[in-house]
Amino acid sequence: MAKAVQARPHRPVYRMHRYFARRPYSVFAEMVDHYSNPGDVILDPFCGGGVTLVEGVLQQRRVIGFDLNPMATTITRMQLADVDIPKLTHAAASLMRRFRPECDRLFATTCRTCRSTARALWFEYSCIAQCPRCATTFPIASATKATVGAWKCTKCTEVVRFSPRADARSTIVTVHYTCTRCGTRTGPGSAADQRRVLEIDSELQDAEARGLWIPTEPIPDCNMQRESALFKKGILLFRQLFTPRTLLALGLLKKMIADEQVGYRDWLLFTFSATLRYTNRMVTRNPGWRGTRPLEWAKPGFWLPPVYVDANVAEEFQRRLNAVVRGKTDFQTKCPTPPAASMTSTQAVLKSVRPAYHVGCRSSTKVPLPDGTVDVILTDPPYGSYVHYADLCNFWAVWLPELGMGTAIDNREEAVIARKRFPGAKSTHDYQRLLERCFSECARVLKTDGYMVLTFNNREPRAWGSLLVAAAKAGFDLPERGVVFQDGIDMYRHTAQSRRAGSVIGDFILSFKKGRSSTSRSSRSRINGALTDSVFVREIRAILRRERRPLRPDELMRHLYVGIQPTLMSMARQAVANGNEAIAKLLEQFDDIGVLDSHRRLLLERHFDYKADRWSLRGSLAE
Repeated sequence: MAKAVQARPHRPVYRMHRYFARRPYSVFAEMVDHYSNPGDVILDPFCGGGVTLVEGVLQQRRVIGFDLNPMATTITRMQLADVDIPKLTHAAASLMRRFRPECDRLFATTCRTCRSTARALWFEYSCIAQCPRCATTFPIASATKATVGAWKCTKCTEVVRFSPRADARSTIVTVHYTCTRCGTRTGPGSAADQRRVLEIDSELQDAEARGLWIPTEPIPDCNMQRESALFKKGILLFRQLFTPRTLLALGLLKKMIADEQVGYRDWLLFTFSATLRYTNRMVTRNPGWRGTRPLEWAKPGFWLPPVYVDANVAEEFQRRLNAVVRGKTDFQTKCPTPPAASMTSTQAVLKSVRPAYHVGCRSSTKVPLPDGTVDVILTDPPYGSYVHYADLCNFWAVWLPELGMGTAIDNREEAVIARKRFPGAKSTHDYQRLLERCFSECARVLKTDGYMVLTFNNREPRAWGSLLVAAAKAGFDLPERGVVFQDGIDMYRHTAQSRRAGSVIGDFILSFKKGRSSTSRSSRSRINGALTDSVFVREIRAILRRERRPLRPDELMRHLYVGIQPTLMSMARQAVANGNEAIAKLLEQFDDIGVLDSHRRLLLERHFDYKADRWSLRGSLAE
């Protein structure tokens, strides 16, 4: 692809259900248009949240997607599936007529003005900390924050460090409710609200006797468990990521969904699954940003905040249902020729004379397609250690045995790099090996001279090295102009990771060509087989001279990534030709030297000037 496009926020169809690290639809729509023609076969071996398949179907392609994560394939199928929206809405309305009274009972409170029974839209809880100096106990919500994870004692101002545990005490500090007489109000928690919490705790003990199904699946010892220190905090089961009130409400809702018509039960379960993101122990508030609307679980990890929100399950389910209706209405309106219903096999897609799709829950280390039958591969592979999809998706999967899940996802062939050490933790070598097996299958099924186009970004050099070596070993090359930088979506730039100095926000689109391409001799000779600090400095100097202006840290690293990739690909191909020892040495250079490390400020300061958040050549442009 020769140009970048404006990255746009997600279409309504992608807002039906959260999935991690979805790429901008406008980027993949452009890739579909650029690399294929109507009727072509597109393969996505890591289909994830389904952007390739949805955009392919909208442009009248035949699309095939695989992912070993059953949550990914479920979400993708529901995005593509046709549904009778009036009948779905009718089924949901019938469900809500039965569920709403039960949920209102669990979320009942008292109006602070007229004293009548009201429906809480959310309860805000605060963990209680104790000062080690004066022994005062105080709600975290009432204390002044001193630093990350620490607050000042409300009595003696001693700085108190606090991290929530499973056995942490909490109290209701705020209630947002709606009263039929007084309207919607916000008030302080009451003693009656706190007593109701104890009653619900007791009621939860009898849930199974009432026929409610609440997951008891343990959290596996995995990277996300280690990063969030869940076991150390006493969080051993997925159900502990929910409050007793939401567990009861979700259990009741799920039981009622089980009684619905089979034709719409899957859609209601899909909506139920989407609701879990808004009704768990990781939901918080940010009044300056969202006002009175709770802030849903958003981080790619299991972080338990000391002040959290118990959101009304009926309210959130209705909002998710509205999102599903909007998503399907928009998709079905925009699809001029509806695709054939989900094909049961890849062969059916290949034989189809109209737009068609197949979504398979399987690893792409073995692809059920004949040789040379795919026109183009468009994908967004796992980004090394950035997102551990299976670990995170277990949060939903354990609730959904009716959809073929109910237990922790089998992630043995998931291509990731673990940042933490635990039994079965994957290394850089494991990541490279799994990508290689998947890319080799891509090369096999791709037509002669076809392209494998992928988006990628990572500030960890080892992930880049693994990706390039895997592509080289699979028989791909990266042409001289085969890399384009794609800027990210403006509204998603507020994450902590994206705020780091030098972080490149967006993706690099790499267009790998099957077989050997004509990489220029000048590109192949620029590094001479070794990655060193002098290489890093030389490349940065060349960029600043070429651009003839000071550059922000992220701009500088963006130019470096684009310019150096074909050269690094040549090094990867040379290492592959020389055997495993050469490959290991190359990856070691990526790890130890860190030519692609965007945070090597000390090295840069020794050679360049930094002023007003810009890097420039020391002296003059004539240096």
